[in-house]
Amino acid sequence: MIELLRSRPGIPISDLAASLDRSPRTIYRWLSELSDDIGVPVYVSNGGYYLAGEPDSPAPFTPEELLALRAALRSELFAEGSPLRQSAESAWLKVRDASPLERIRRATELSDSYSIRVTAPKGFLEPGVPRVIENAVTAHHRLRIVYRSQKSNEVKRYTVDPYALVFRRHSWYLLAHSAVHRKVVQFKLVRIKDVTDTGVEFEPPADFSVDDYFRHSWEVWAGEEPVDVCVRFSPHVSAMIAETRRHPSQRIRRLPDGGIIFEVTVSGIEEIALWILGFGKEAEVLKPAALRALICDHVRGMAKLYGLPEHDLTPSVPQQSSPSSSLLPVGSP
Repeated sequence: MIELLRSRPGIPISDLAASLDRSPRTIYRWLSELSDDIGVPVYVSNGGYYLAGEPDSPAPFTPEELLALRAALRSELFAEGSPLRQSAESAWLKVRDASPLERIRRATELSDSYSIRVTAPKGFLEPGVPRVIENAVTAHHRLRIVYRSQKSNEVKRYTVDPYALVFRRHSWYLLAHSAVHRKVVQFKLVRIKDVTDTGVEFEPPADFSVDDYFRHSWEVWAGEEPVDVCVRFSPHVSAMIAETRRHPSQRIRRLPDGGIIFEVTVSGIEEIALWILGFGKEAEVLKPAALRALICDHVRGMAKLYGLPEHDLTPSVPQQSSPSSSLLPVGSP
C-alpha cells in the first residue's frame, strides 16, 4: 500500500481496494494504522490519498547488537544438521551486508572479549532428513520414517503426521502423531535413518500446543503422566540447586541444617532420576516411592559393577523434613 501511495499520489480508496484485493473498509483501517505502525501520516485531498512523508530508514545495528546476533546464529540451535541452519546463515549475510563496514569491524574486535560455548554432543543426521521433515511440517504432509528406538535399539518403521520441530536441551525433535502409538510422540532427529514424504495431506488438530505438550517436561522427555517429586539436598549442594530456576513448578524449602527440600511436578520419573543421580550422596528422594526405588536399583547396579561389598539397599522410609522449614518462592536463592 505504501508503494501505491508513493507511485500514485492522490489515488482514490476504490483503486487502493481493487489493487490490494481488499474491501474499502479494510483499506480505511490500514490507512489509519500506517502512522501508528510506521510513523508515516497519510492525508486526503479531493478524495485522493497521499503520503505525508517517507518511512524512516531503520537505525543500523550497533557493534554490540551485531555481536549478539552473530553469537546467537552460531549457537547449537543452528549447528550442522539443524532445520534452520541455512535460514540462519542467510539471515546473517543480509544483516552483515546491510551494516556499515566499520561496525562489522568493531563487532569482530569485540568478539575477542566474549567466549560462548555450549557443551553438547554432535549428532550425525542423515543427509536430507531435516529438509524433508521441515517441508512436510510446513505443508502438512504425512511422513514414513525409519527410526532407531532408544530403548530397544531396534530399527522400526512408522507412519506419522508431523506437527512441529522443537529444540530441547541440545537436540532437535519431531513431534508427530504416530499411527502405531495412537498419540503424539517425539522422535529425535538424529535417530531418524530415512524419511519419505507421502504427499498425503492431513489437518493438524486445532487444540495441539507444543507448550502444552512439554508443560511438565523436566528437560526433554514429555507425554507421560505428571508426577510430584520431592528431593532433599544436602547443605553441600543446596546453594547451587536453589540459585537456578530449573522448572516452572519448582518449590524450595530451607532446612535448619542448611539443606533444602526441592519439590517439582514433572512428566514421568526416568529423566529427573538421571539428574538426581548426578548429585550422588548429596541427594535423597523422599517421594514418590517409585522414583526412590528406581534410584536404589541404579545404586545396586553401580555397586555390583564396581565390585563393592553388598549392602542392604532396600528403600527405607525417608525422614520427614522439619515442619518449621521455610517455603521459598520458585527459584529463590
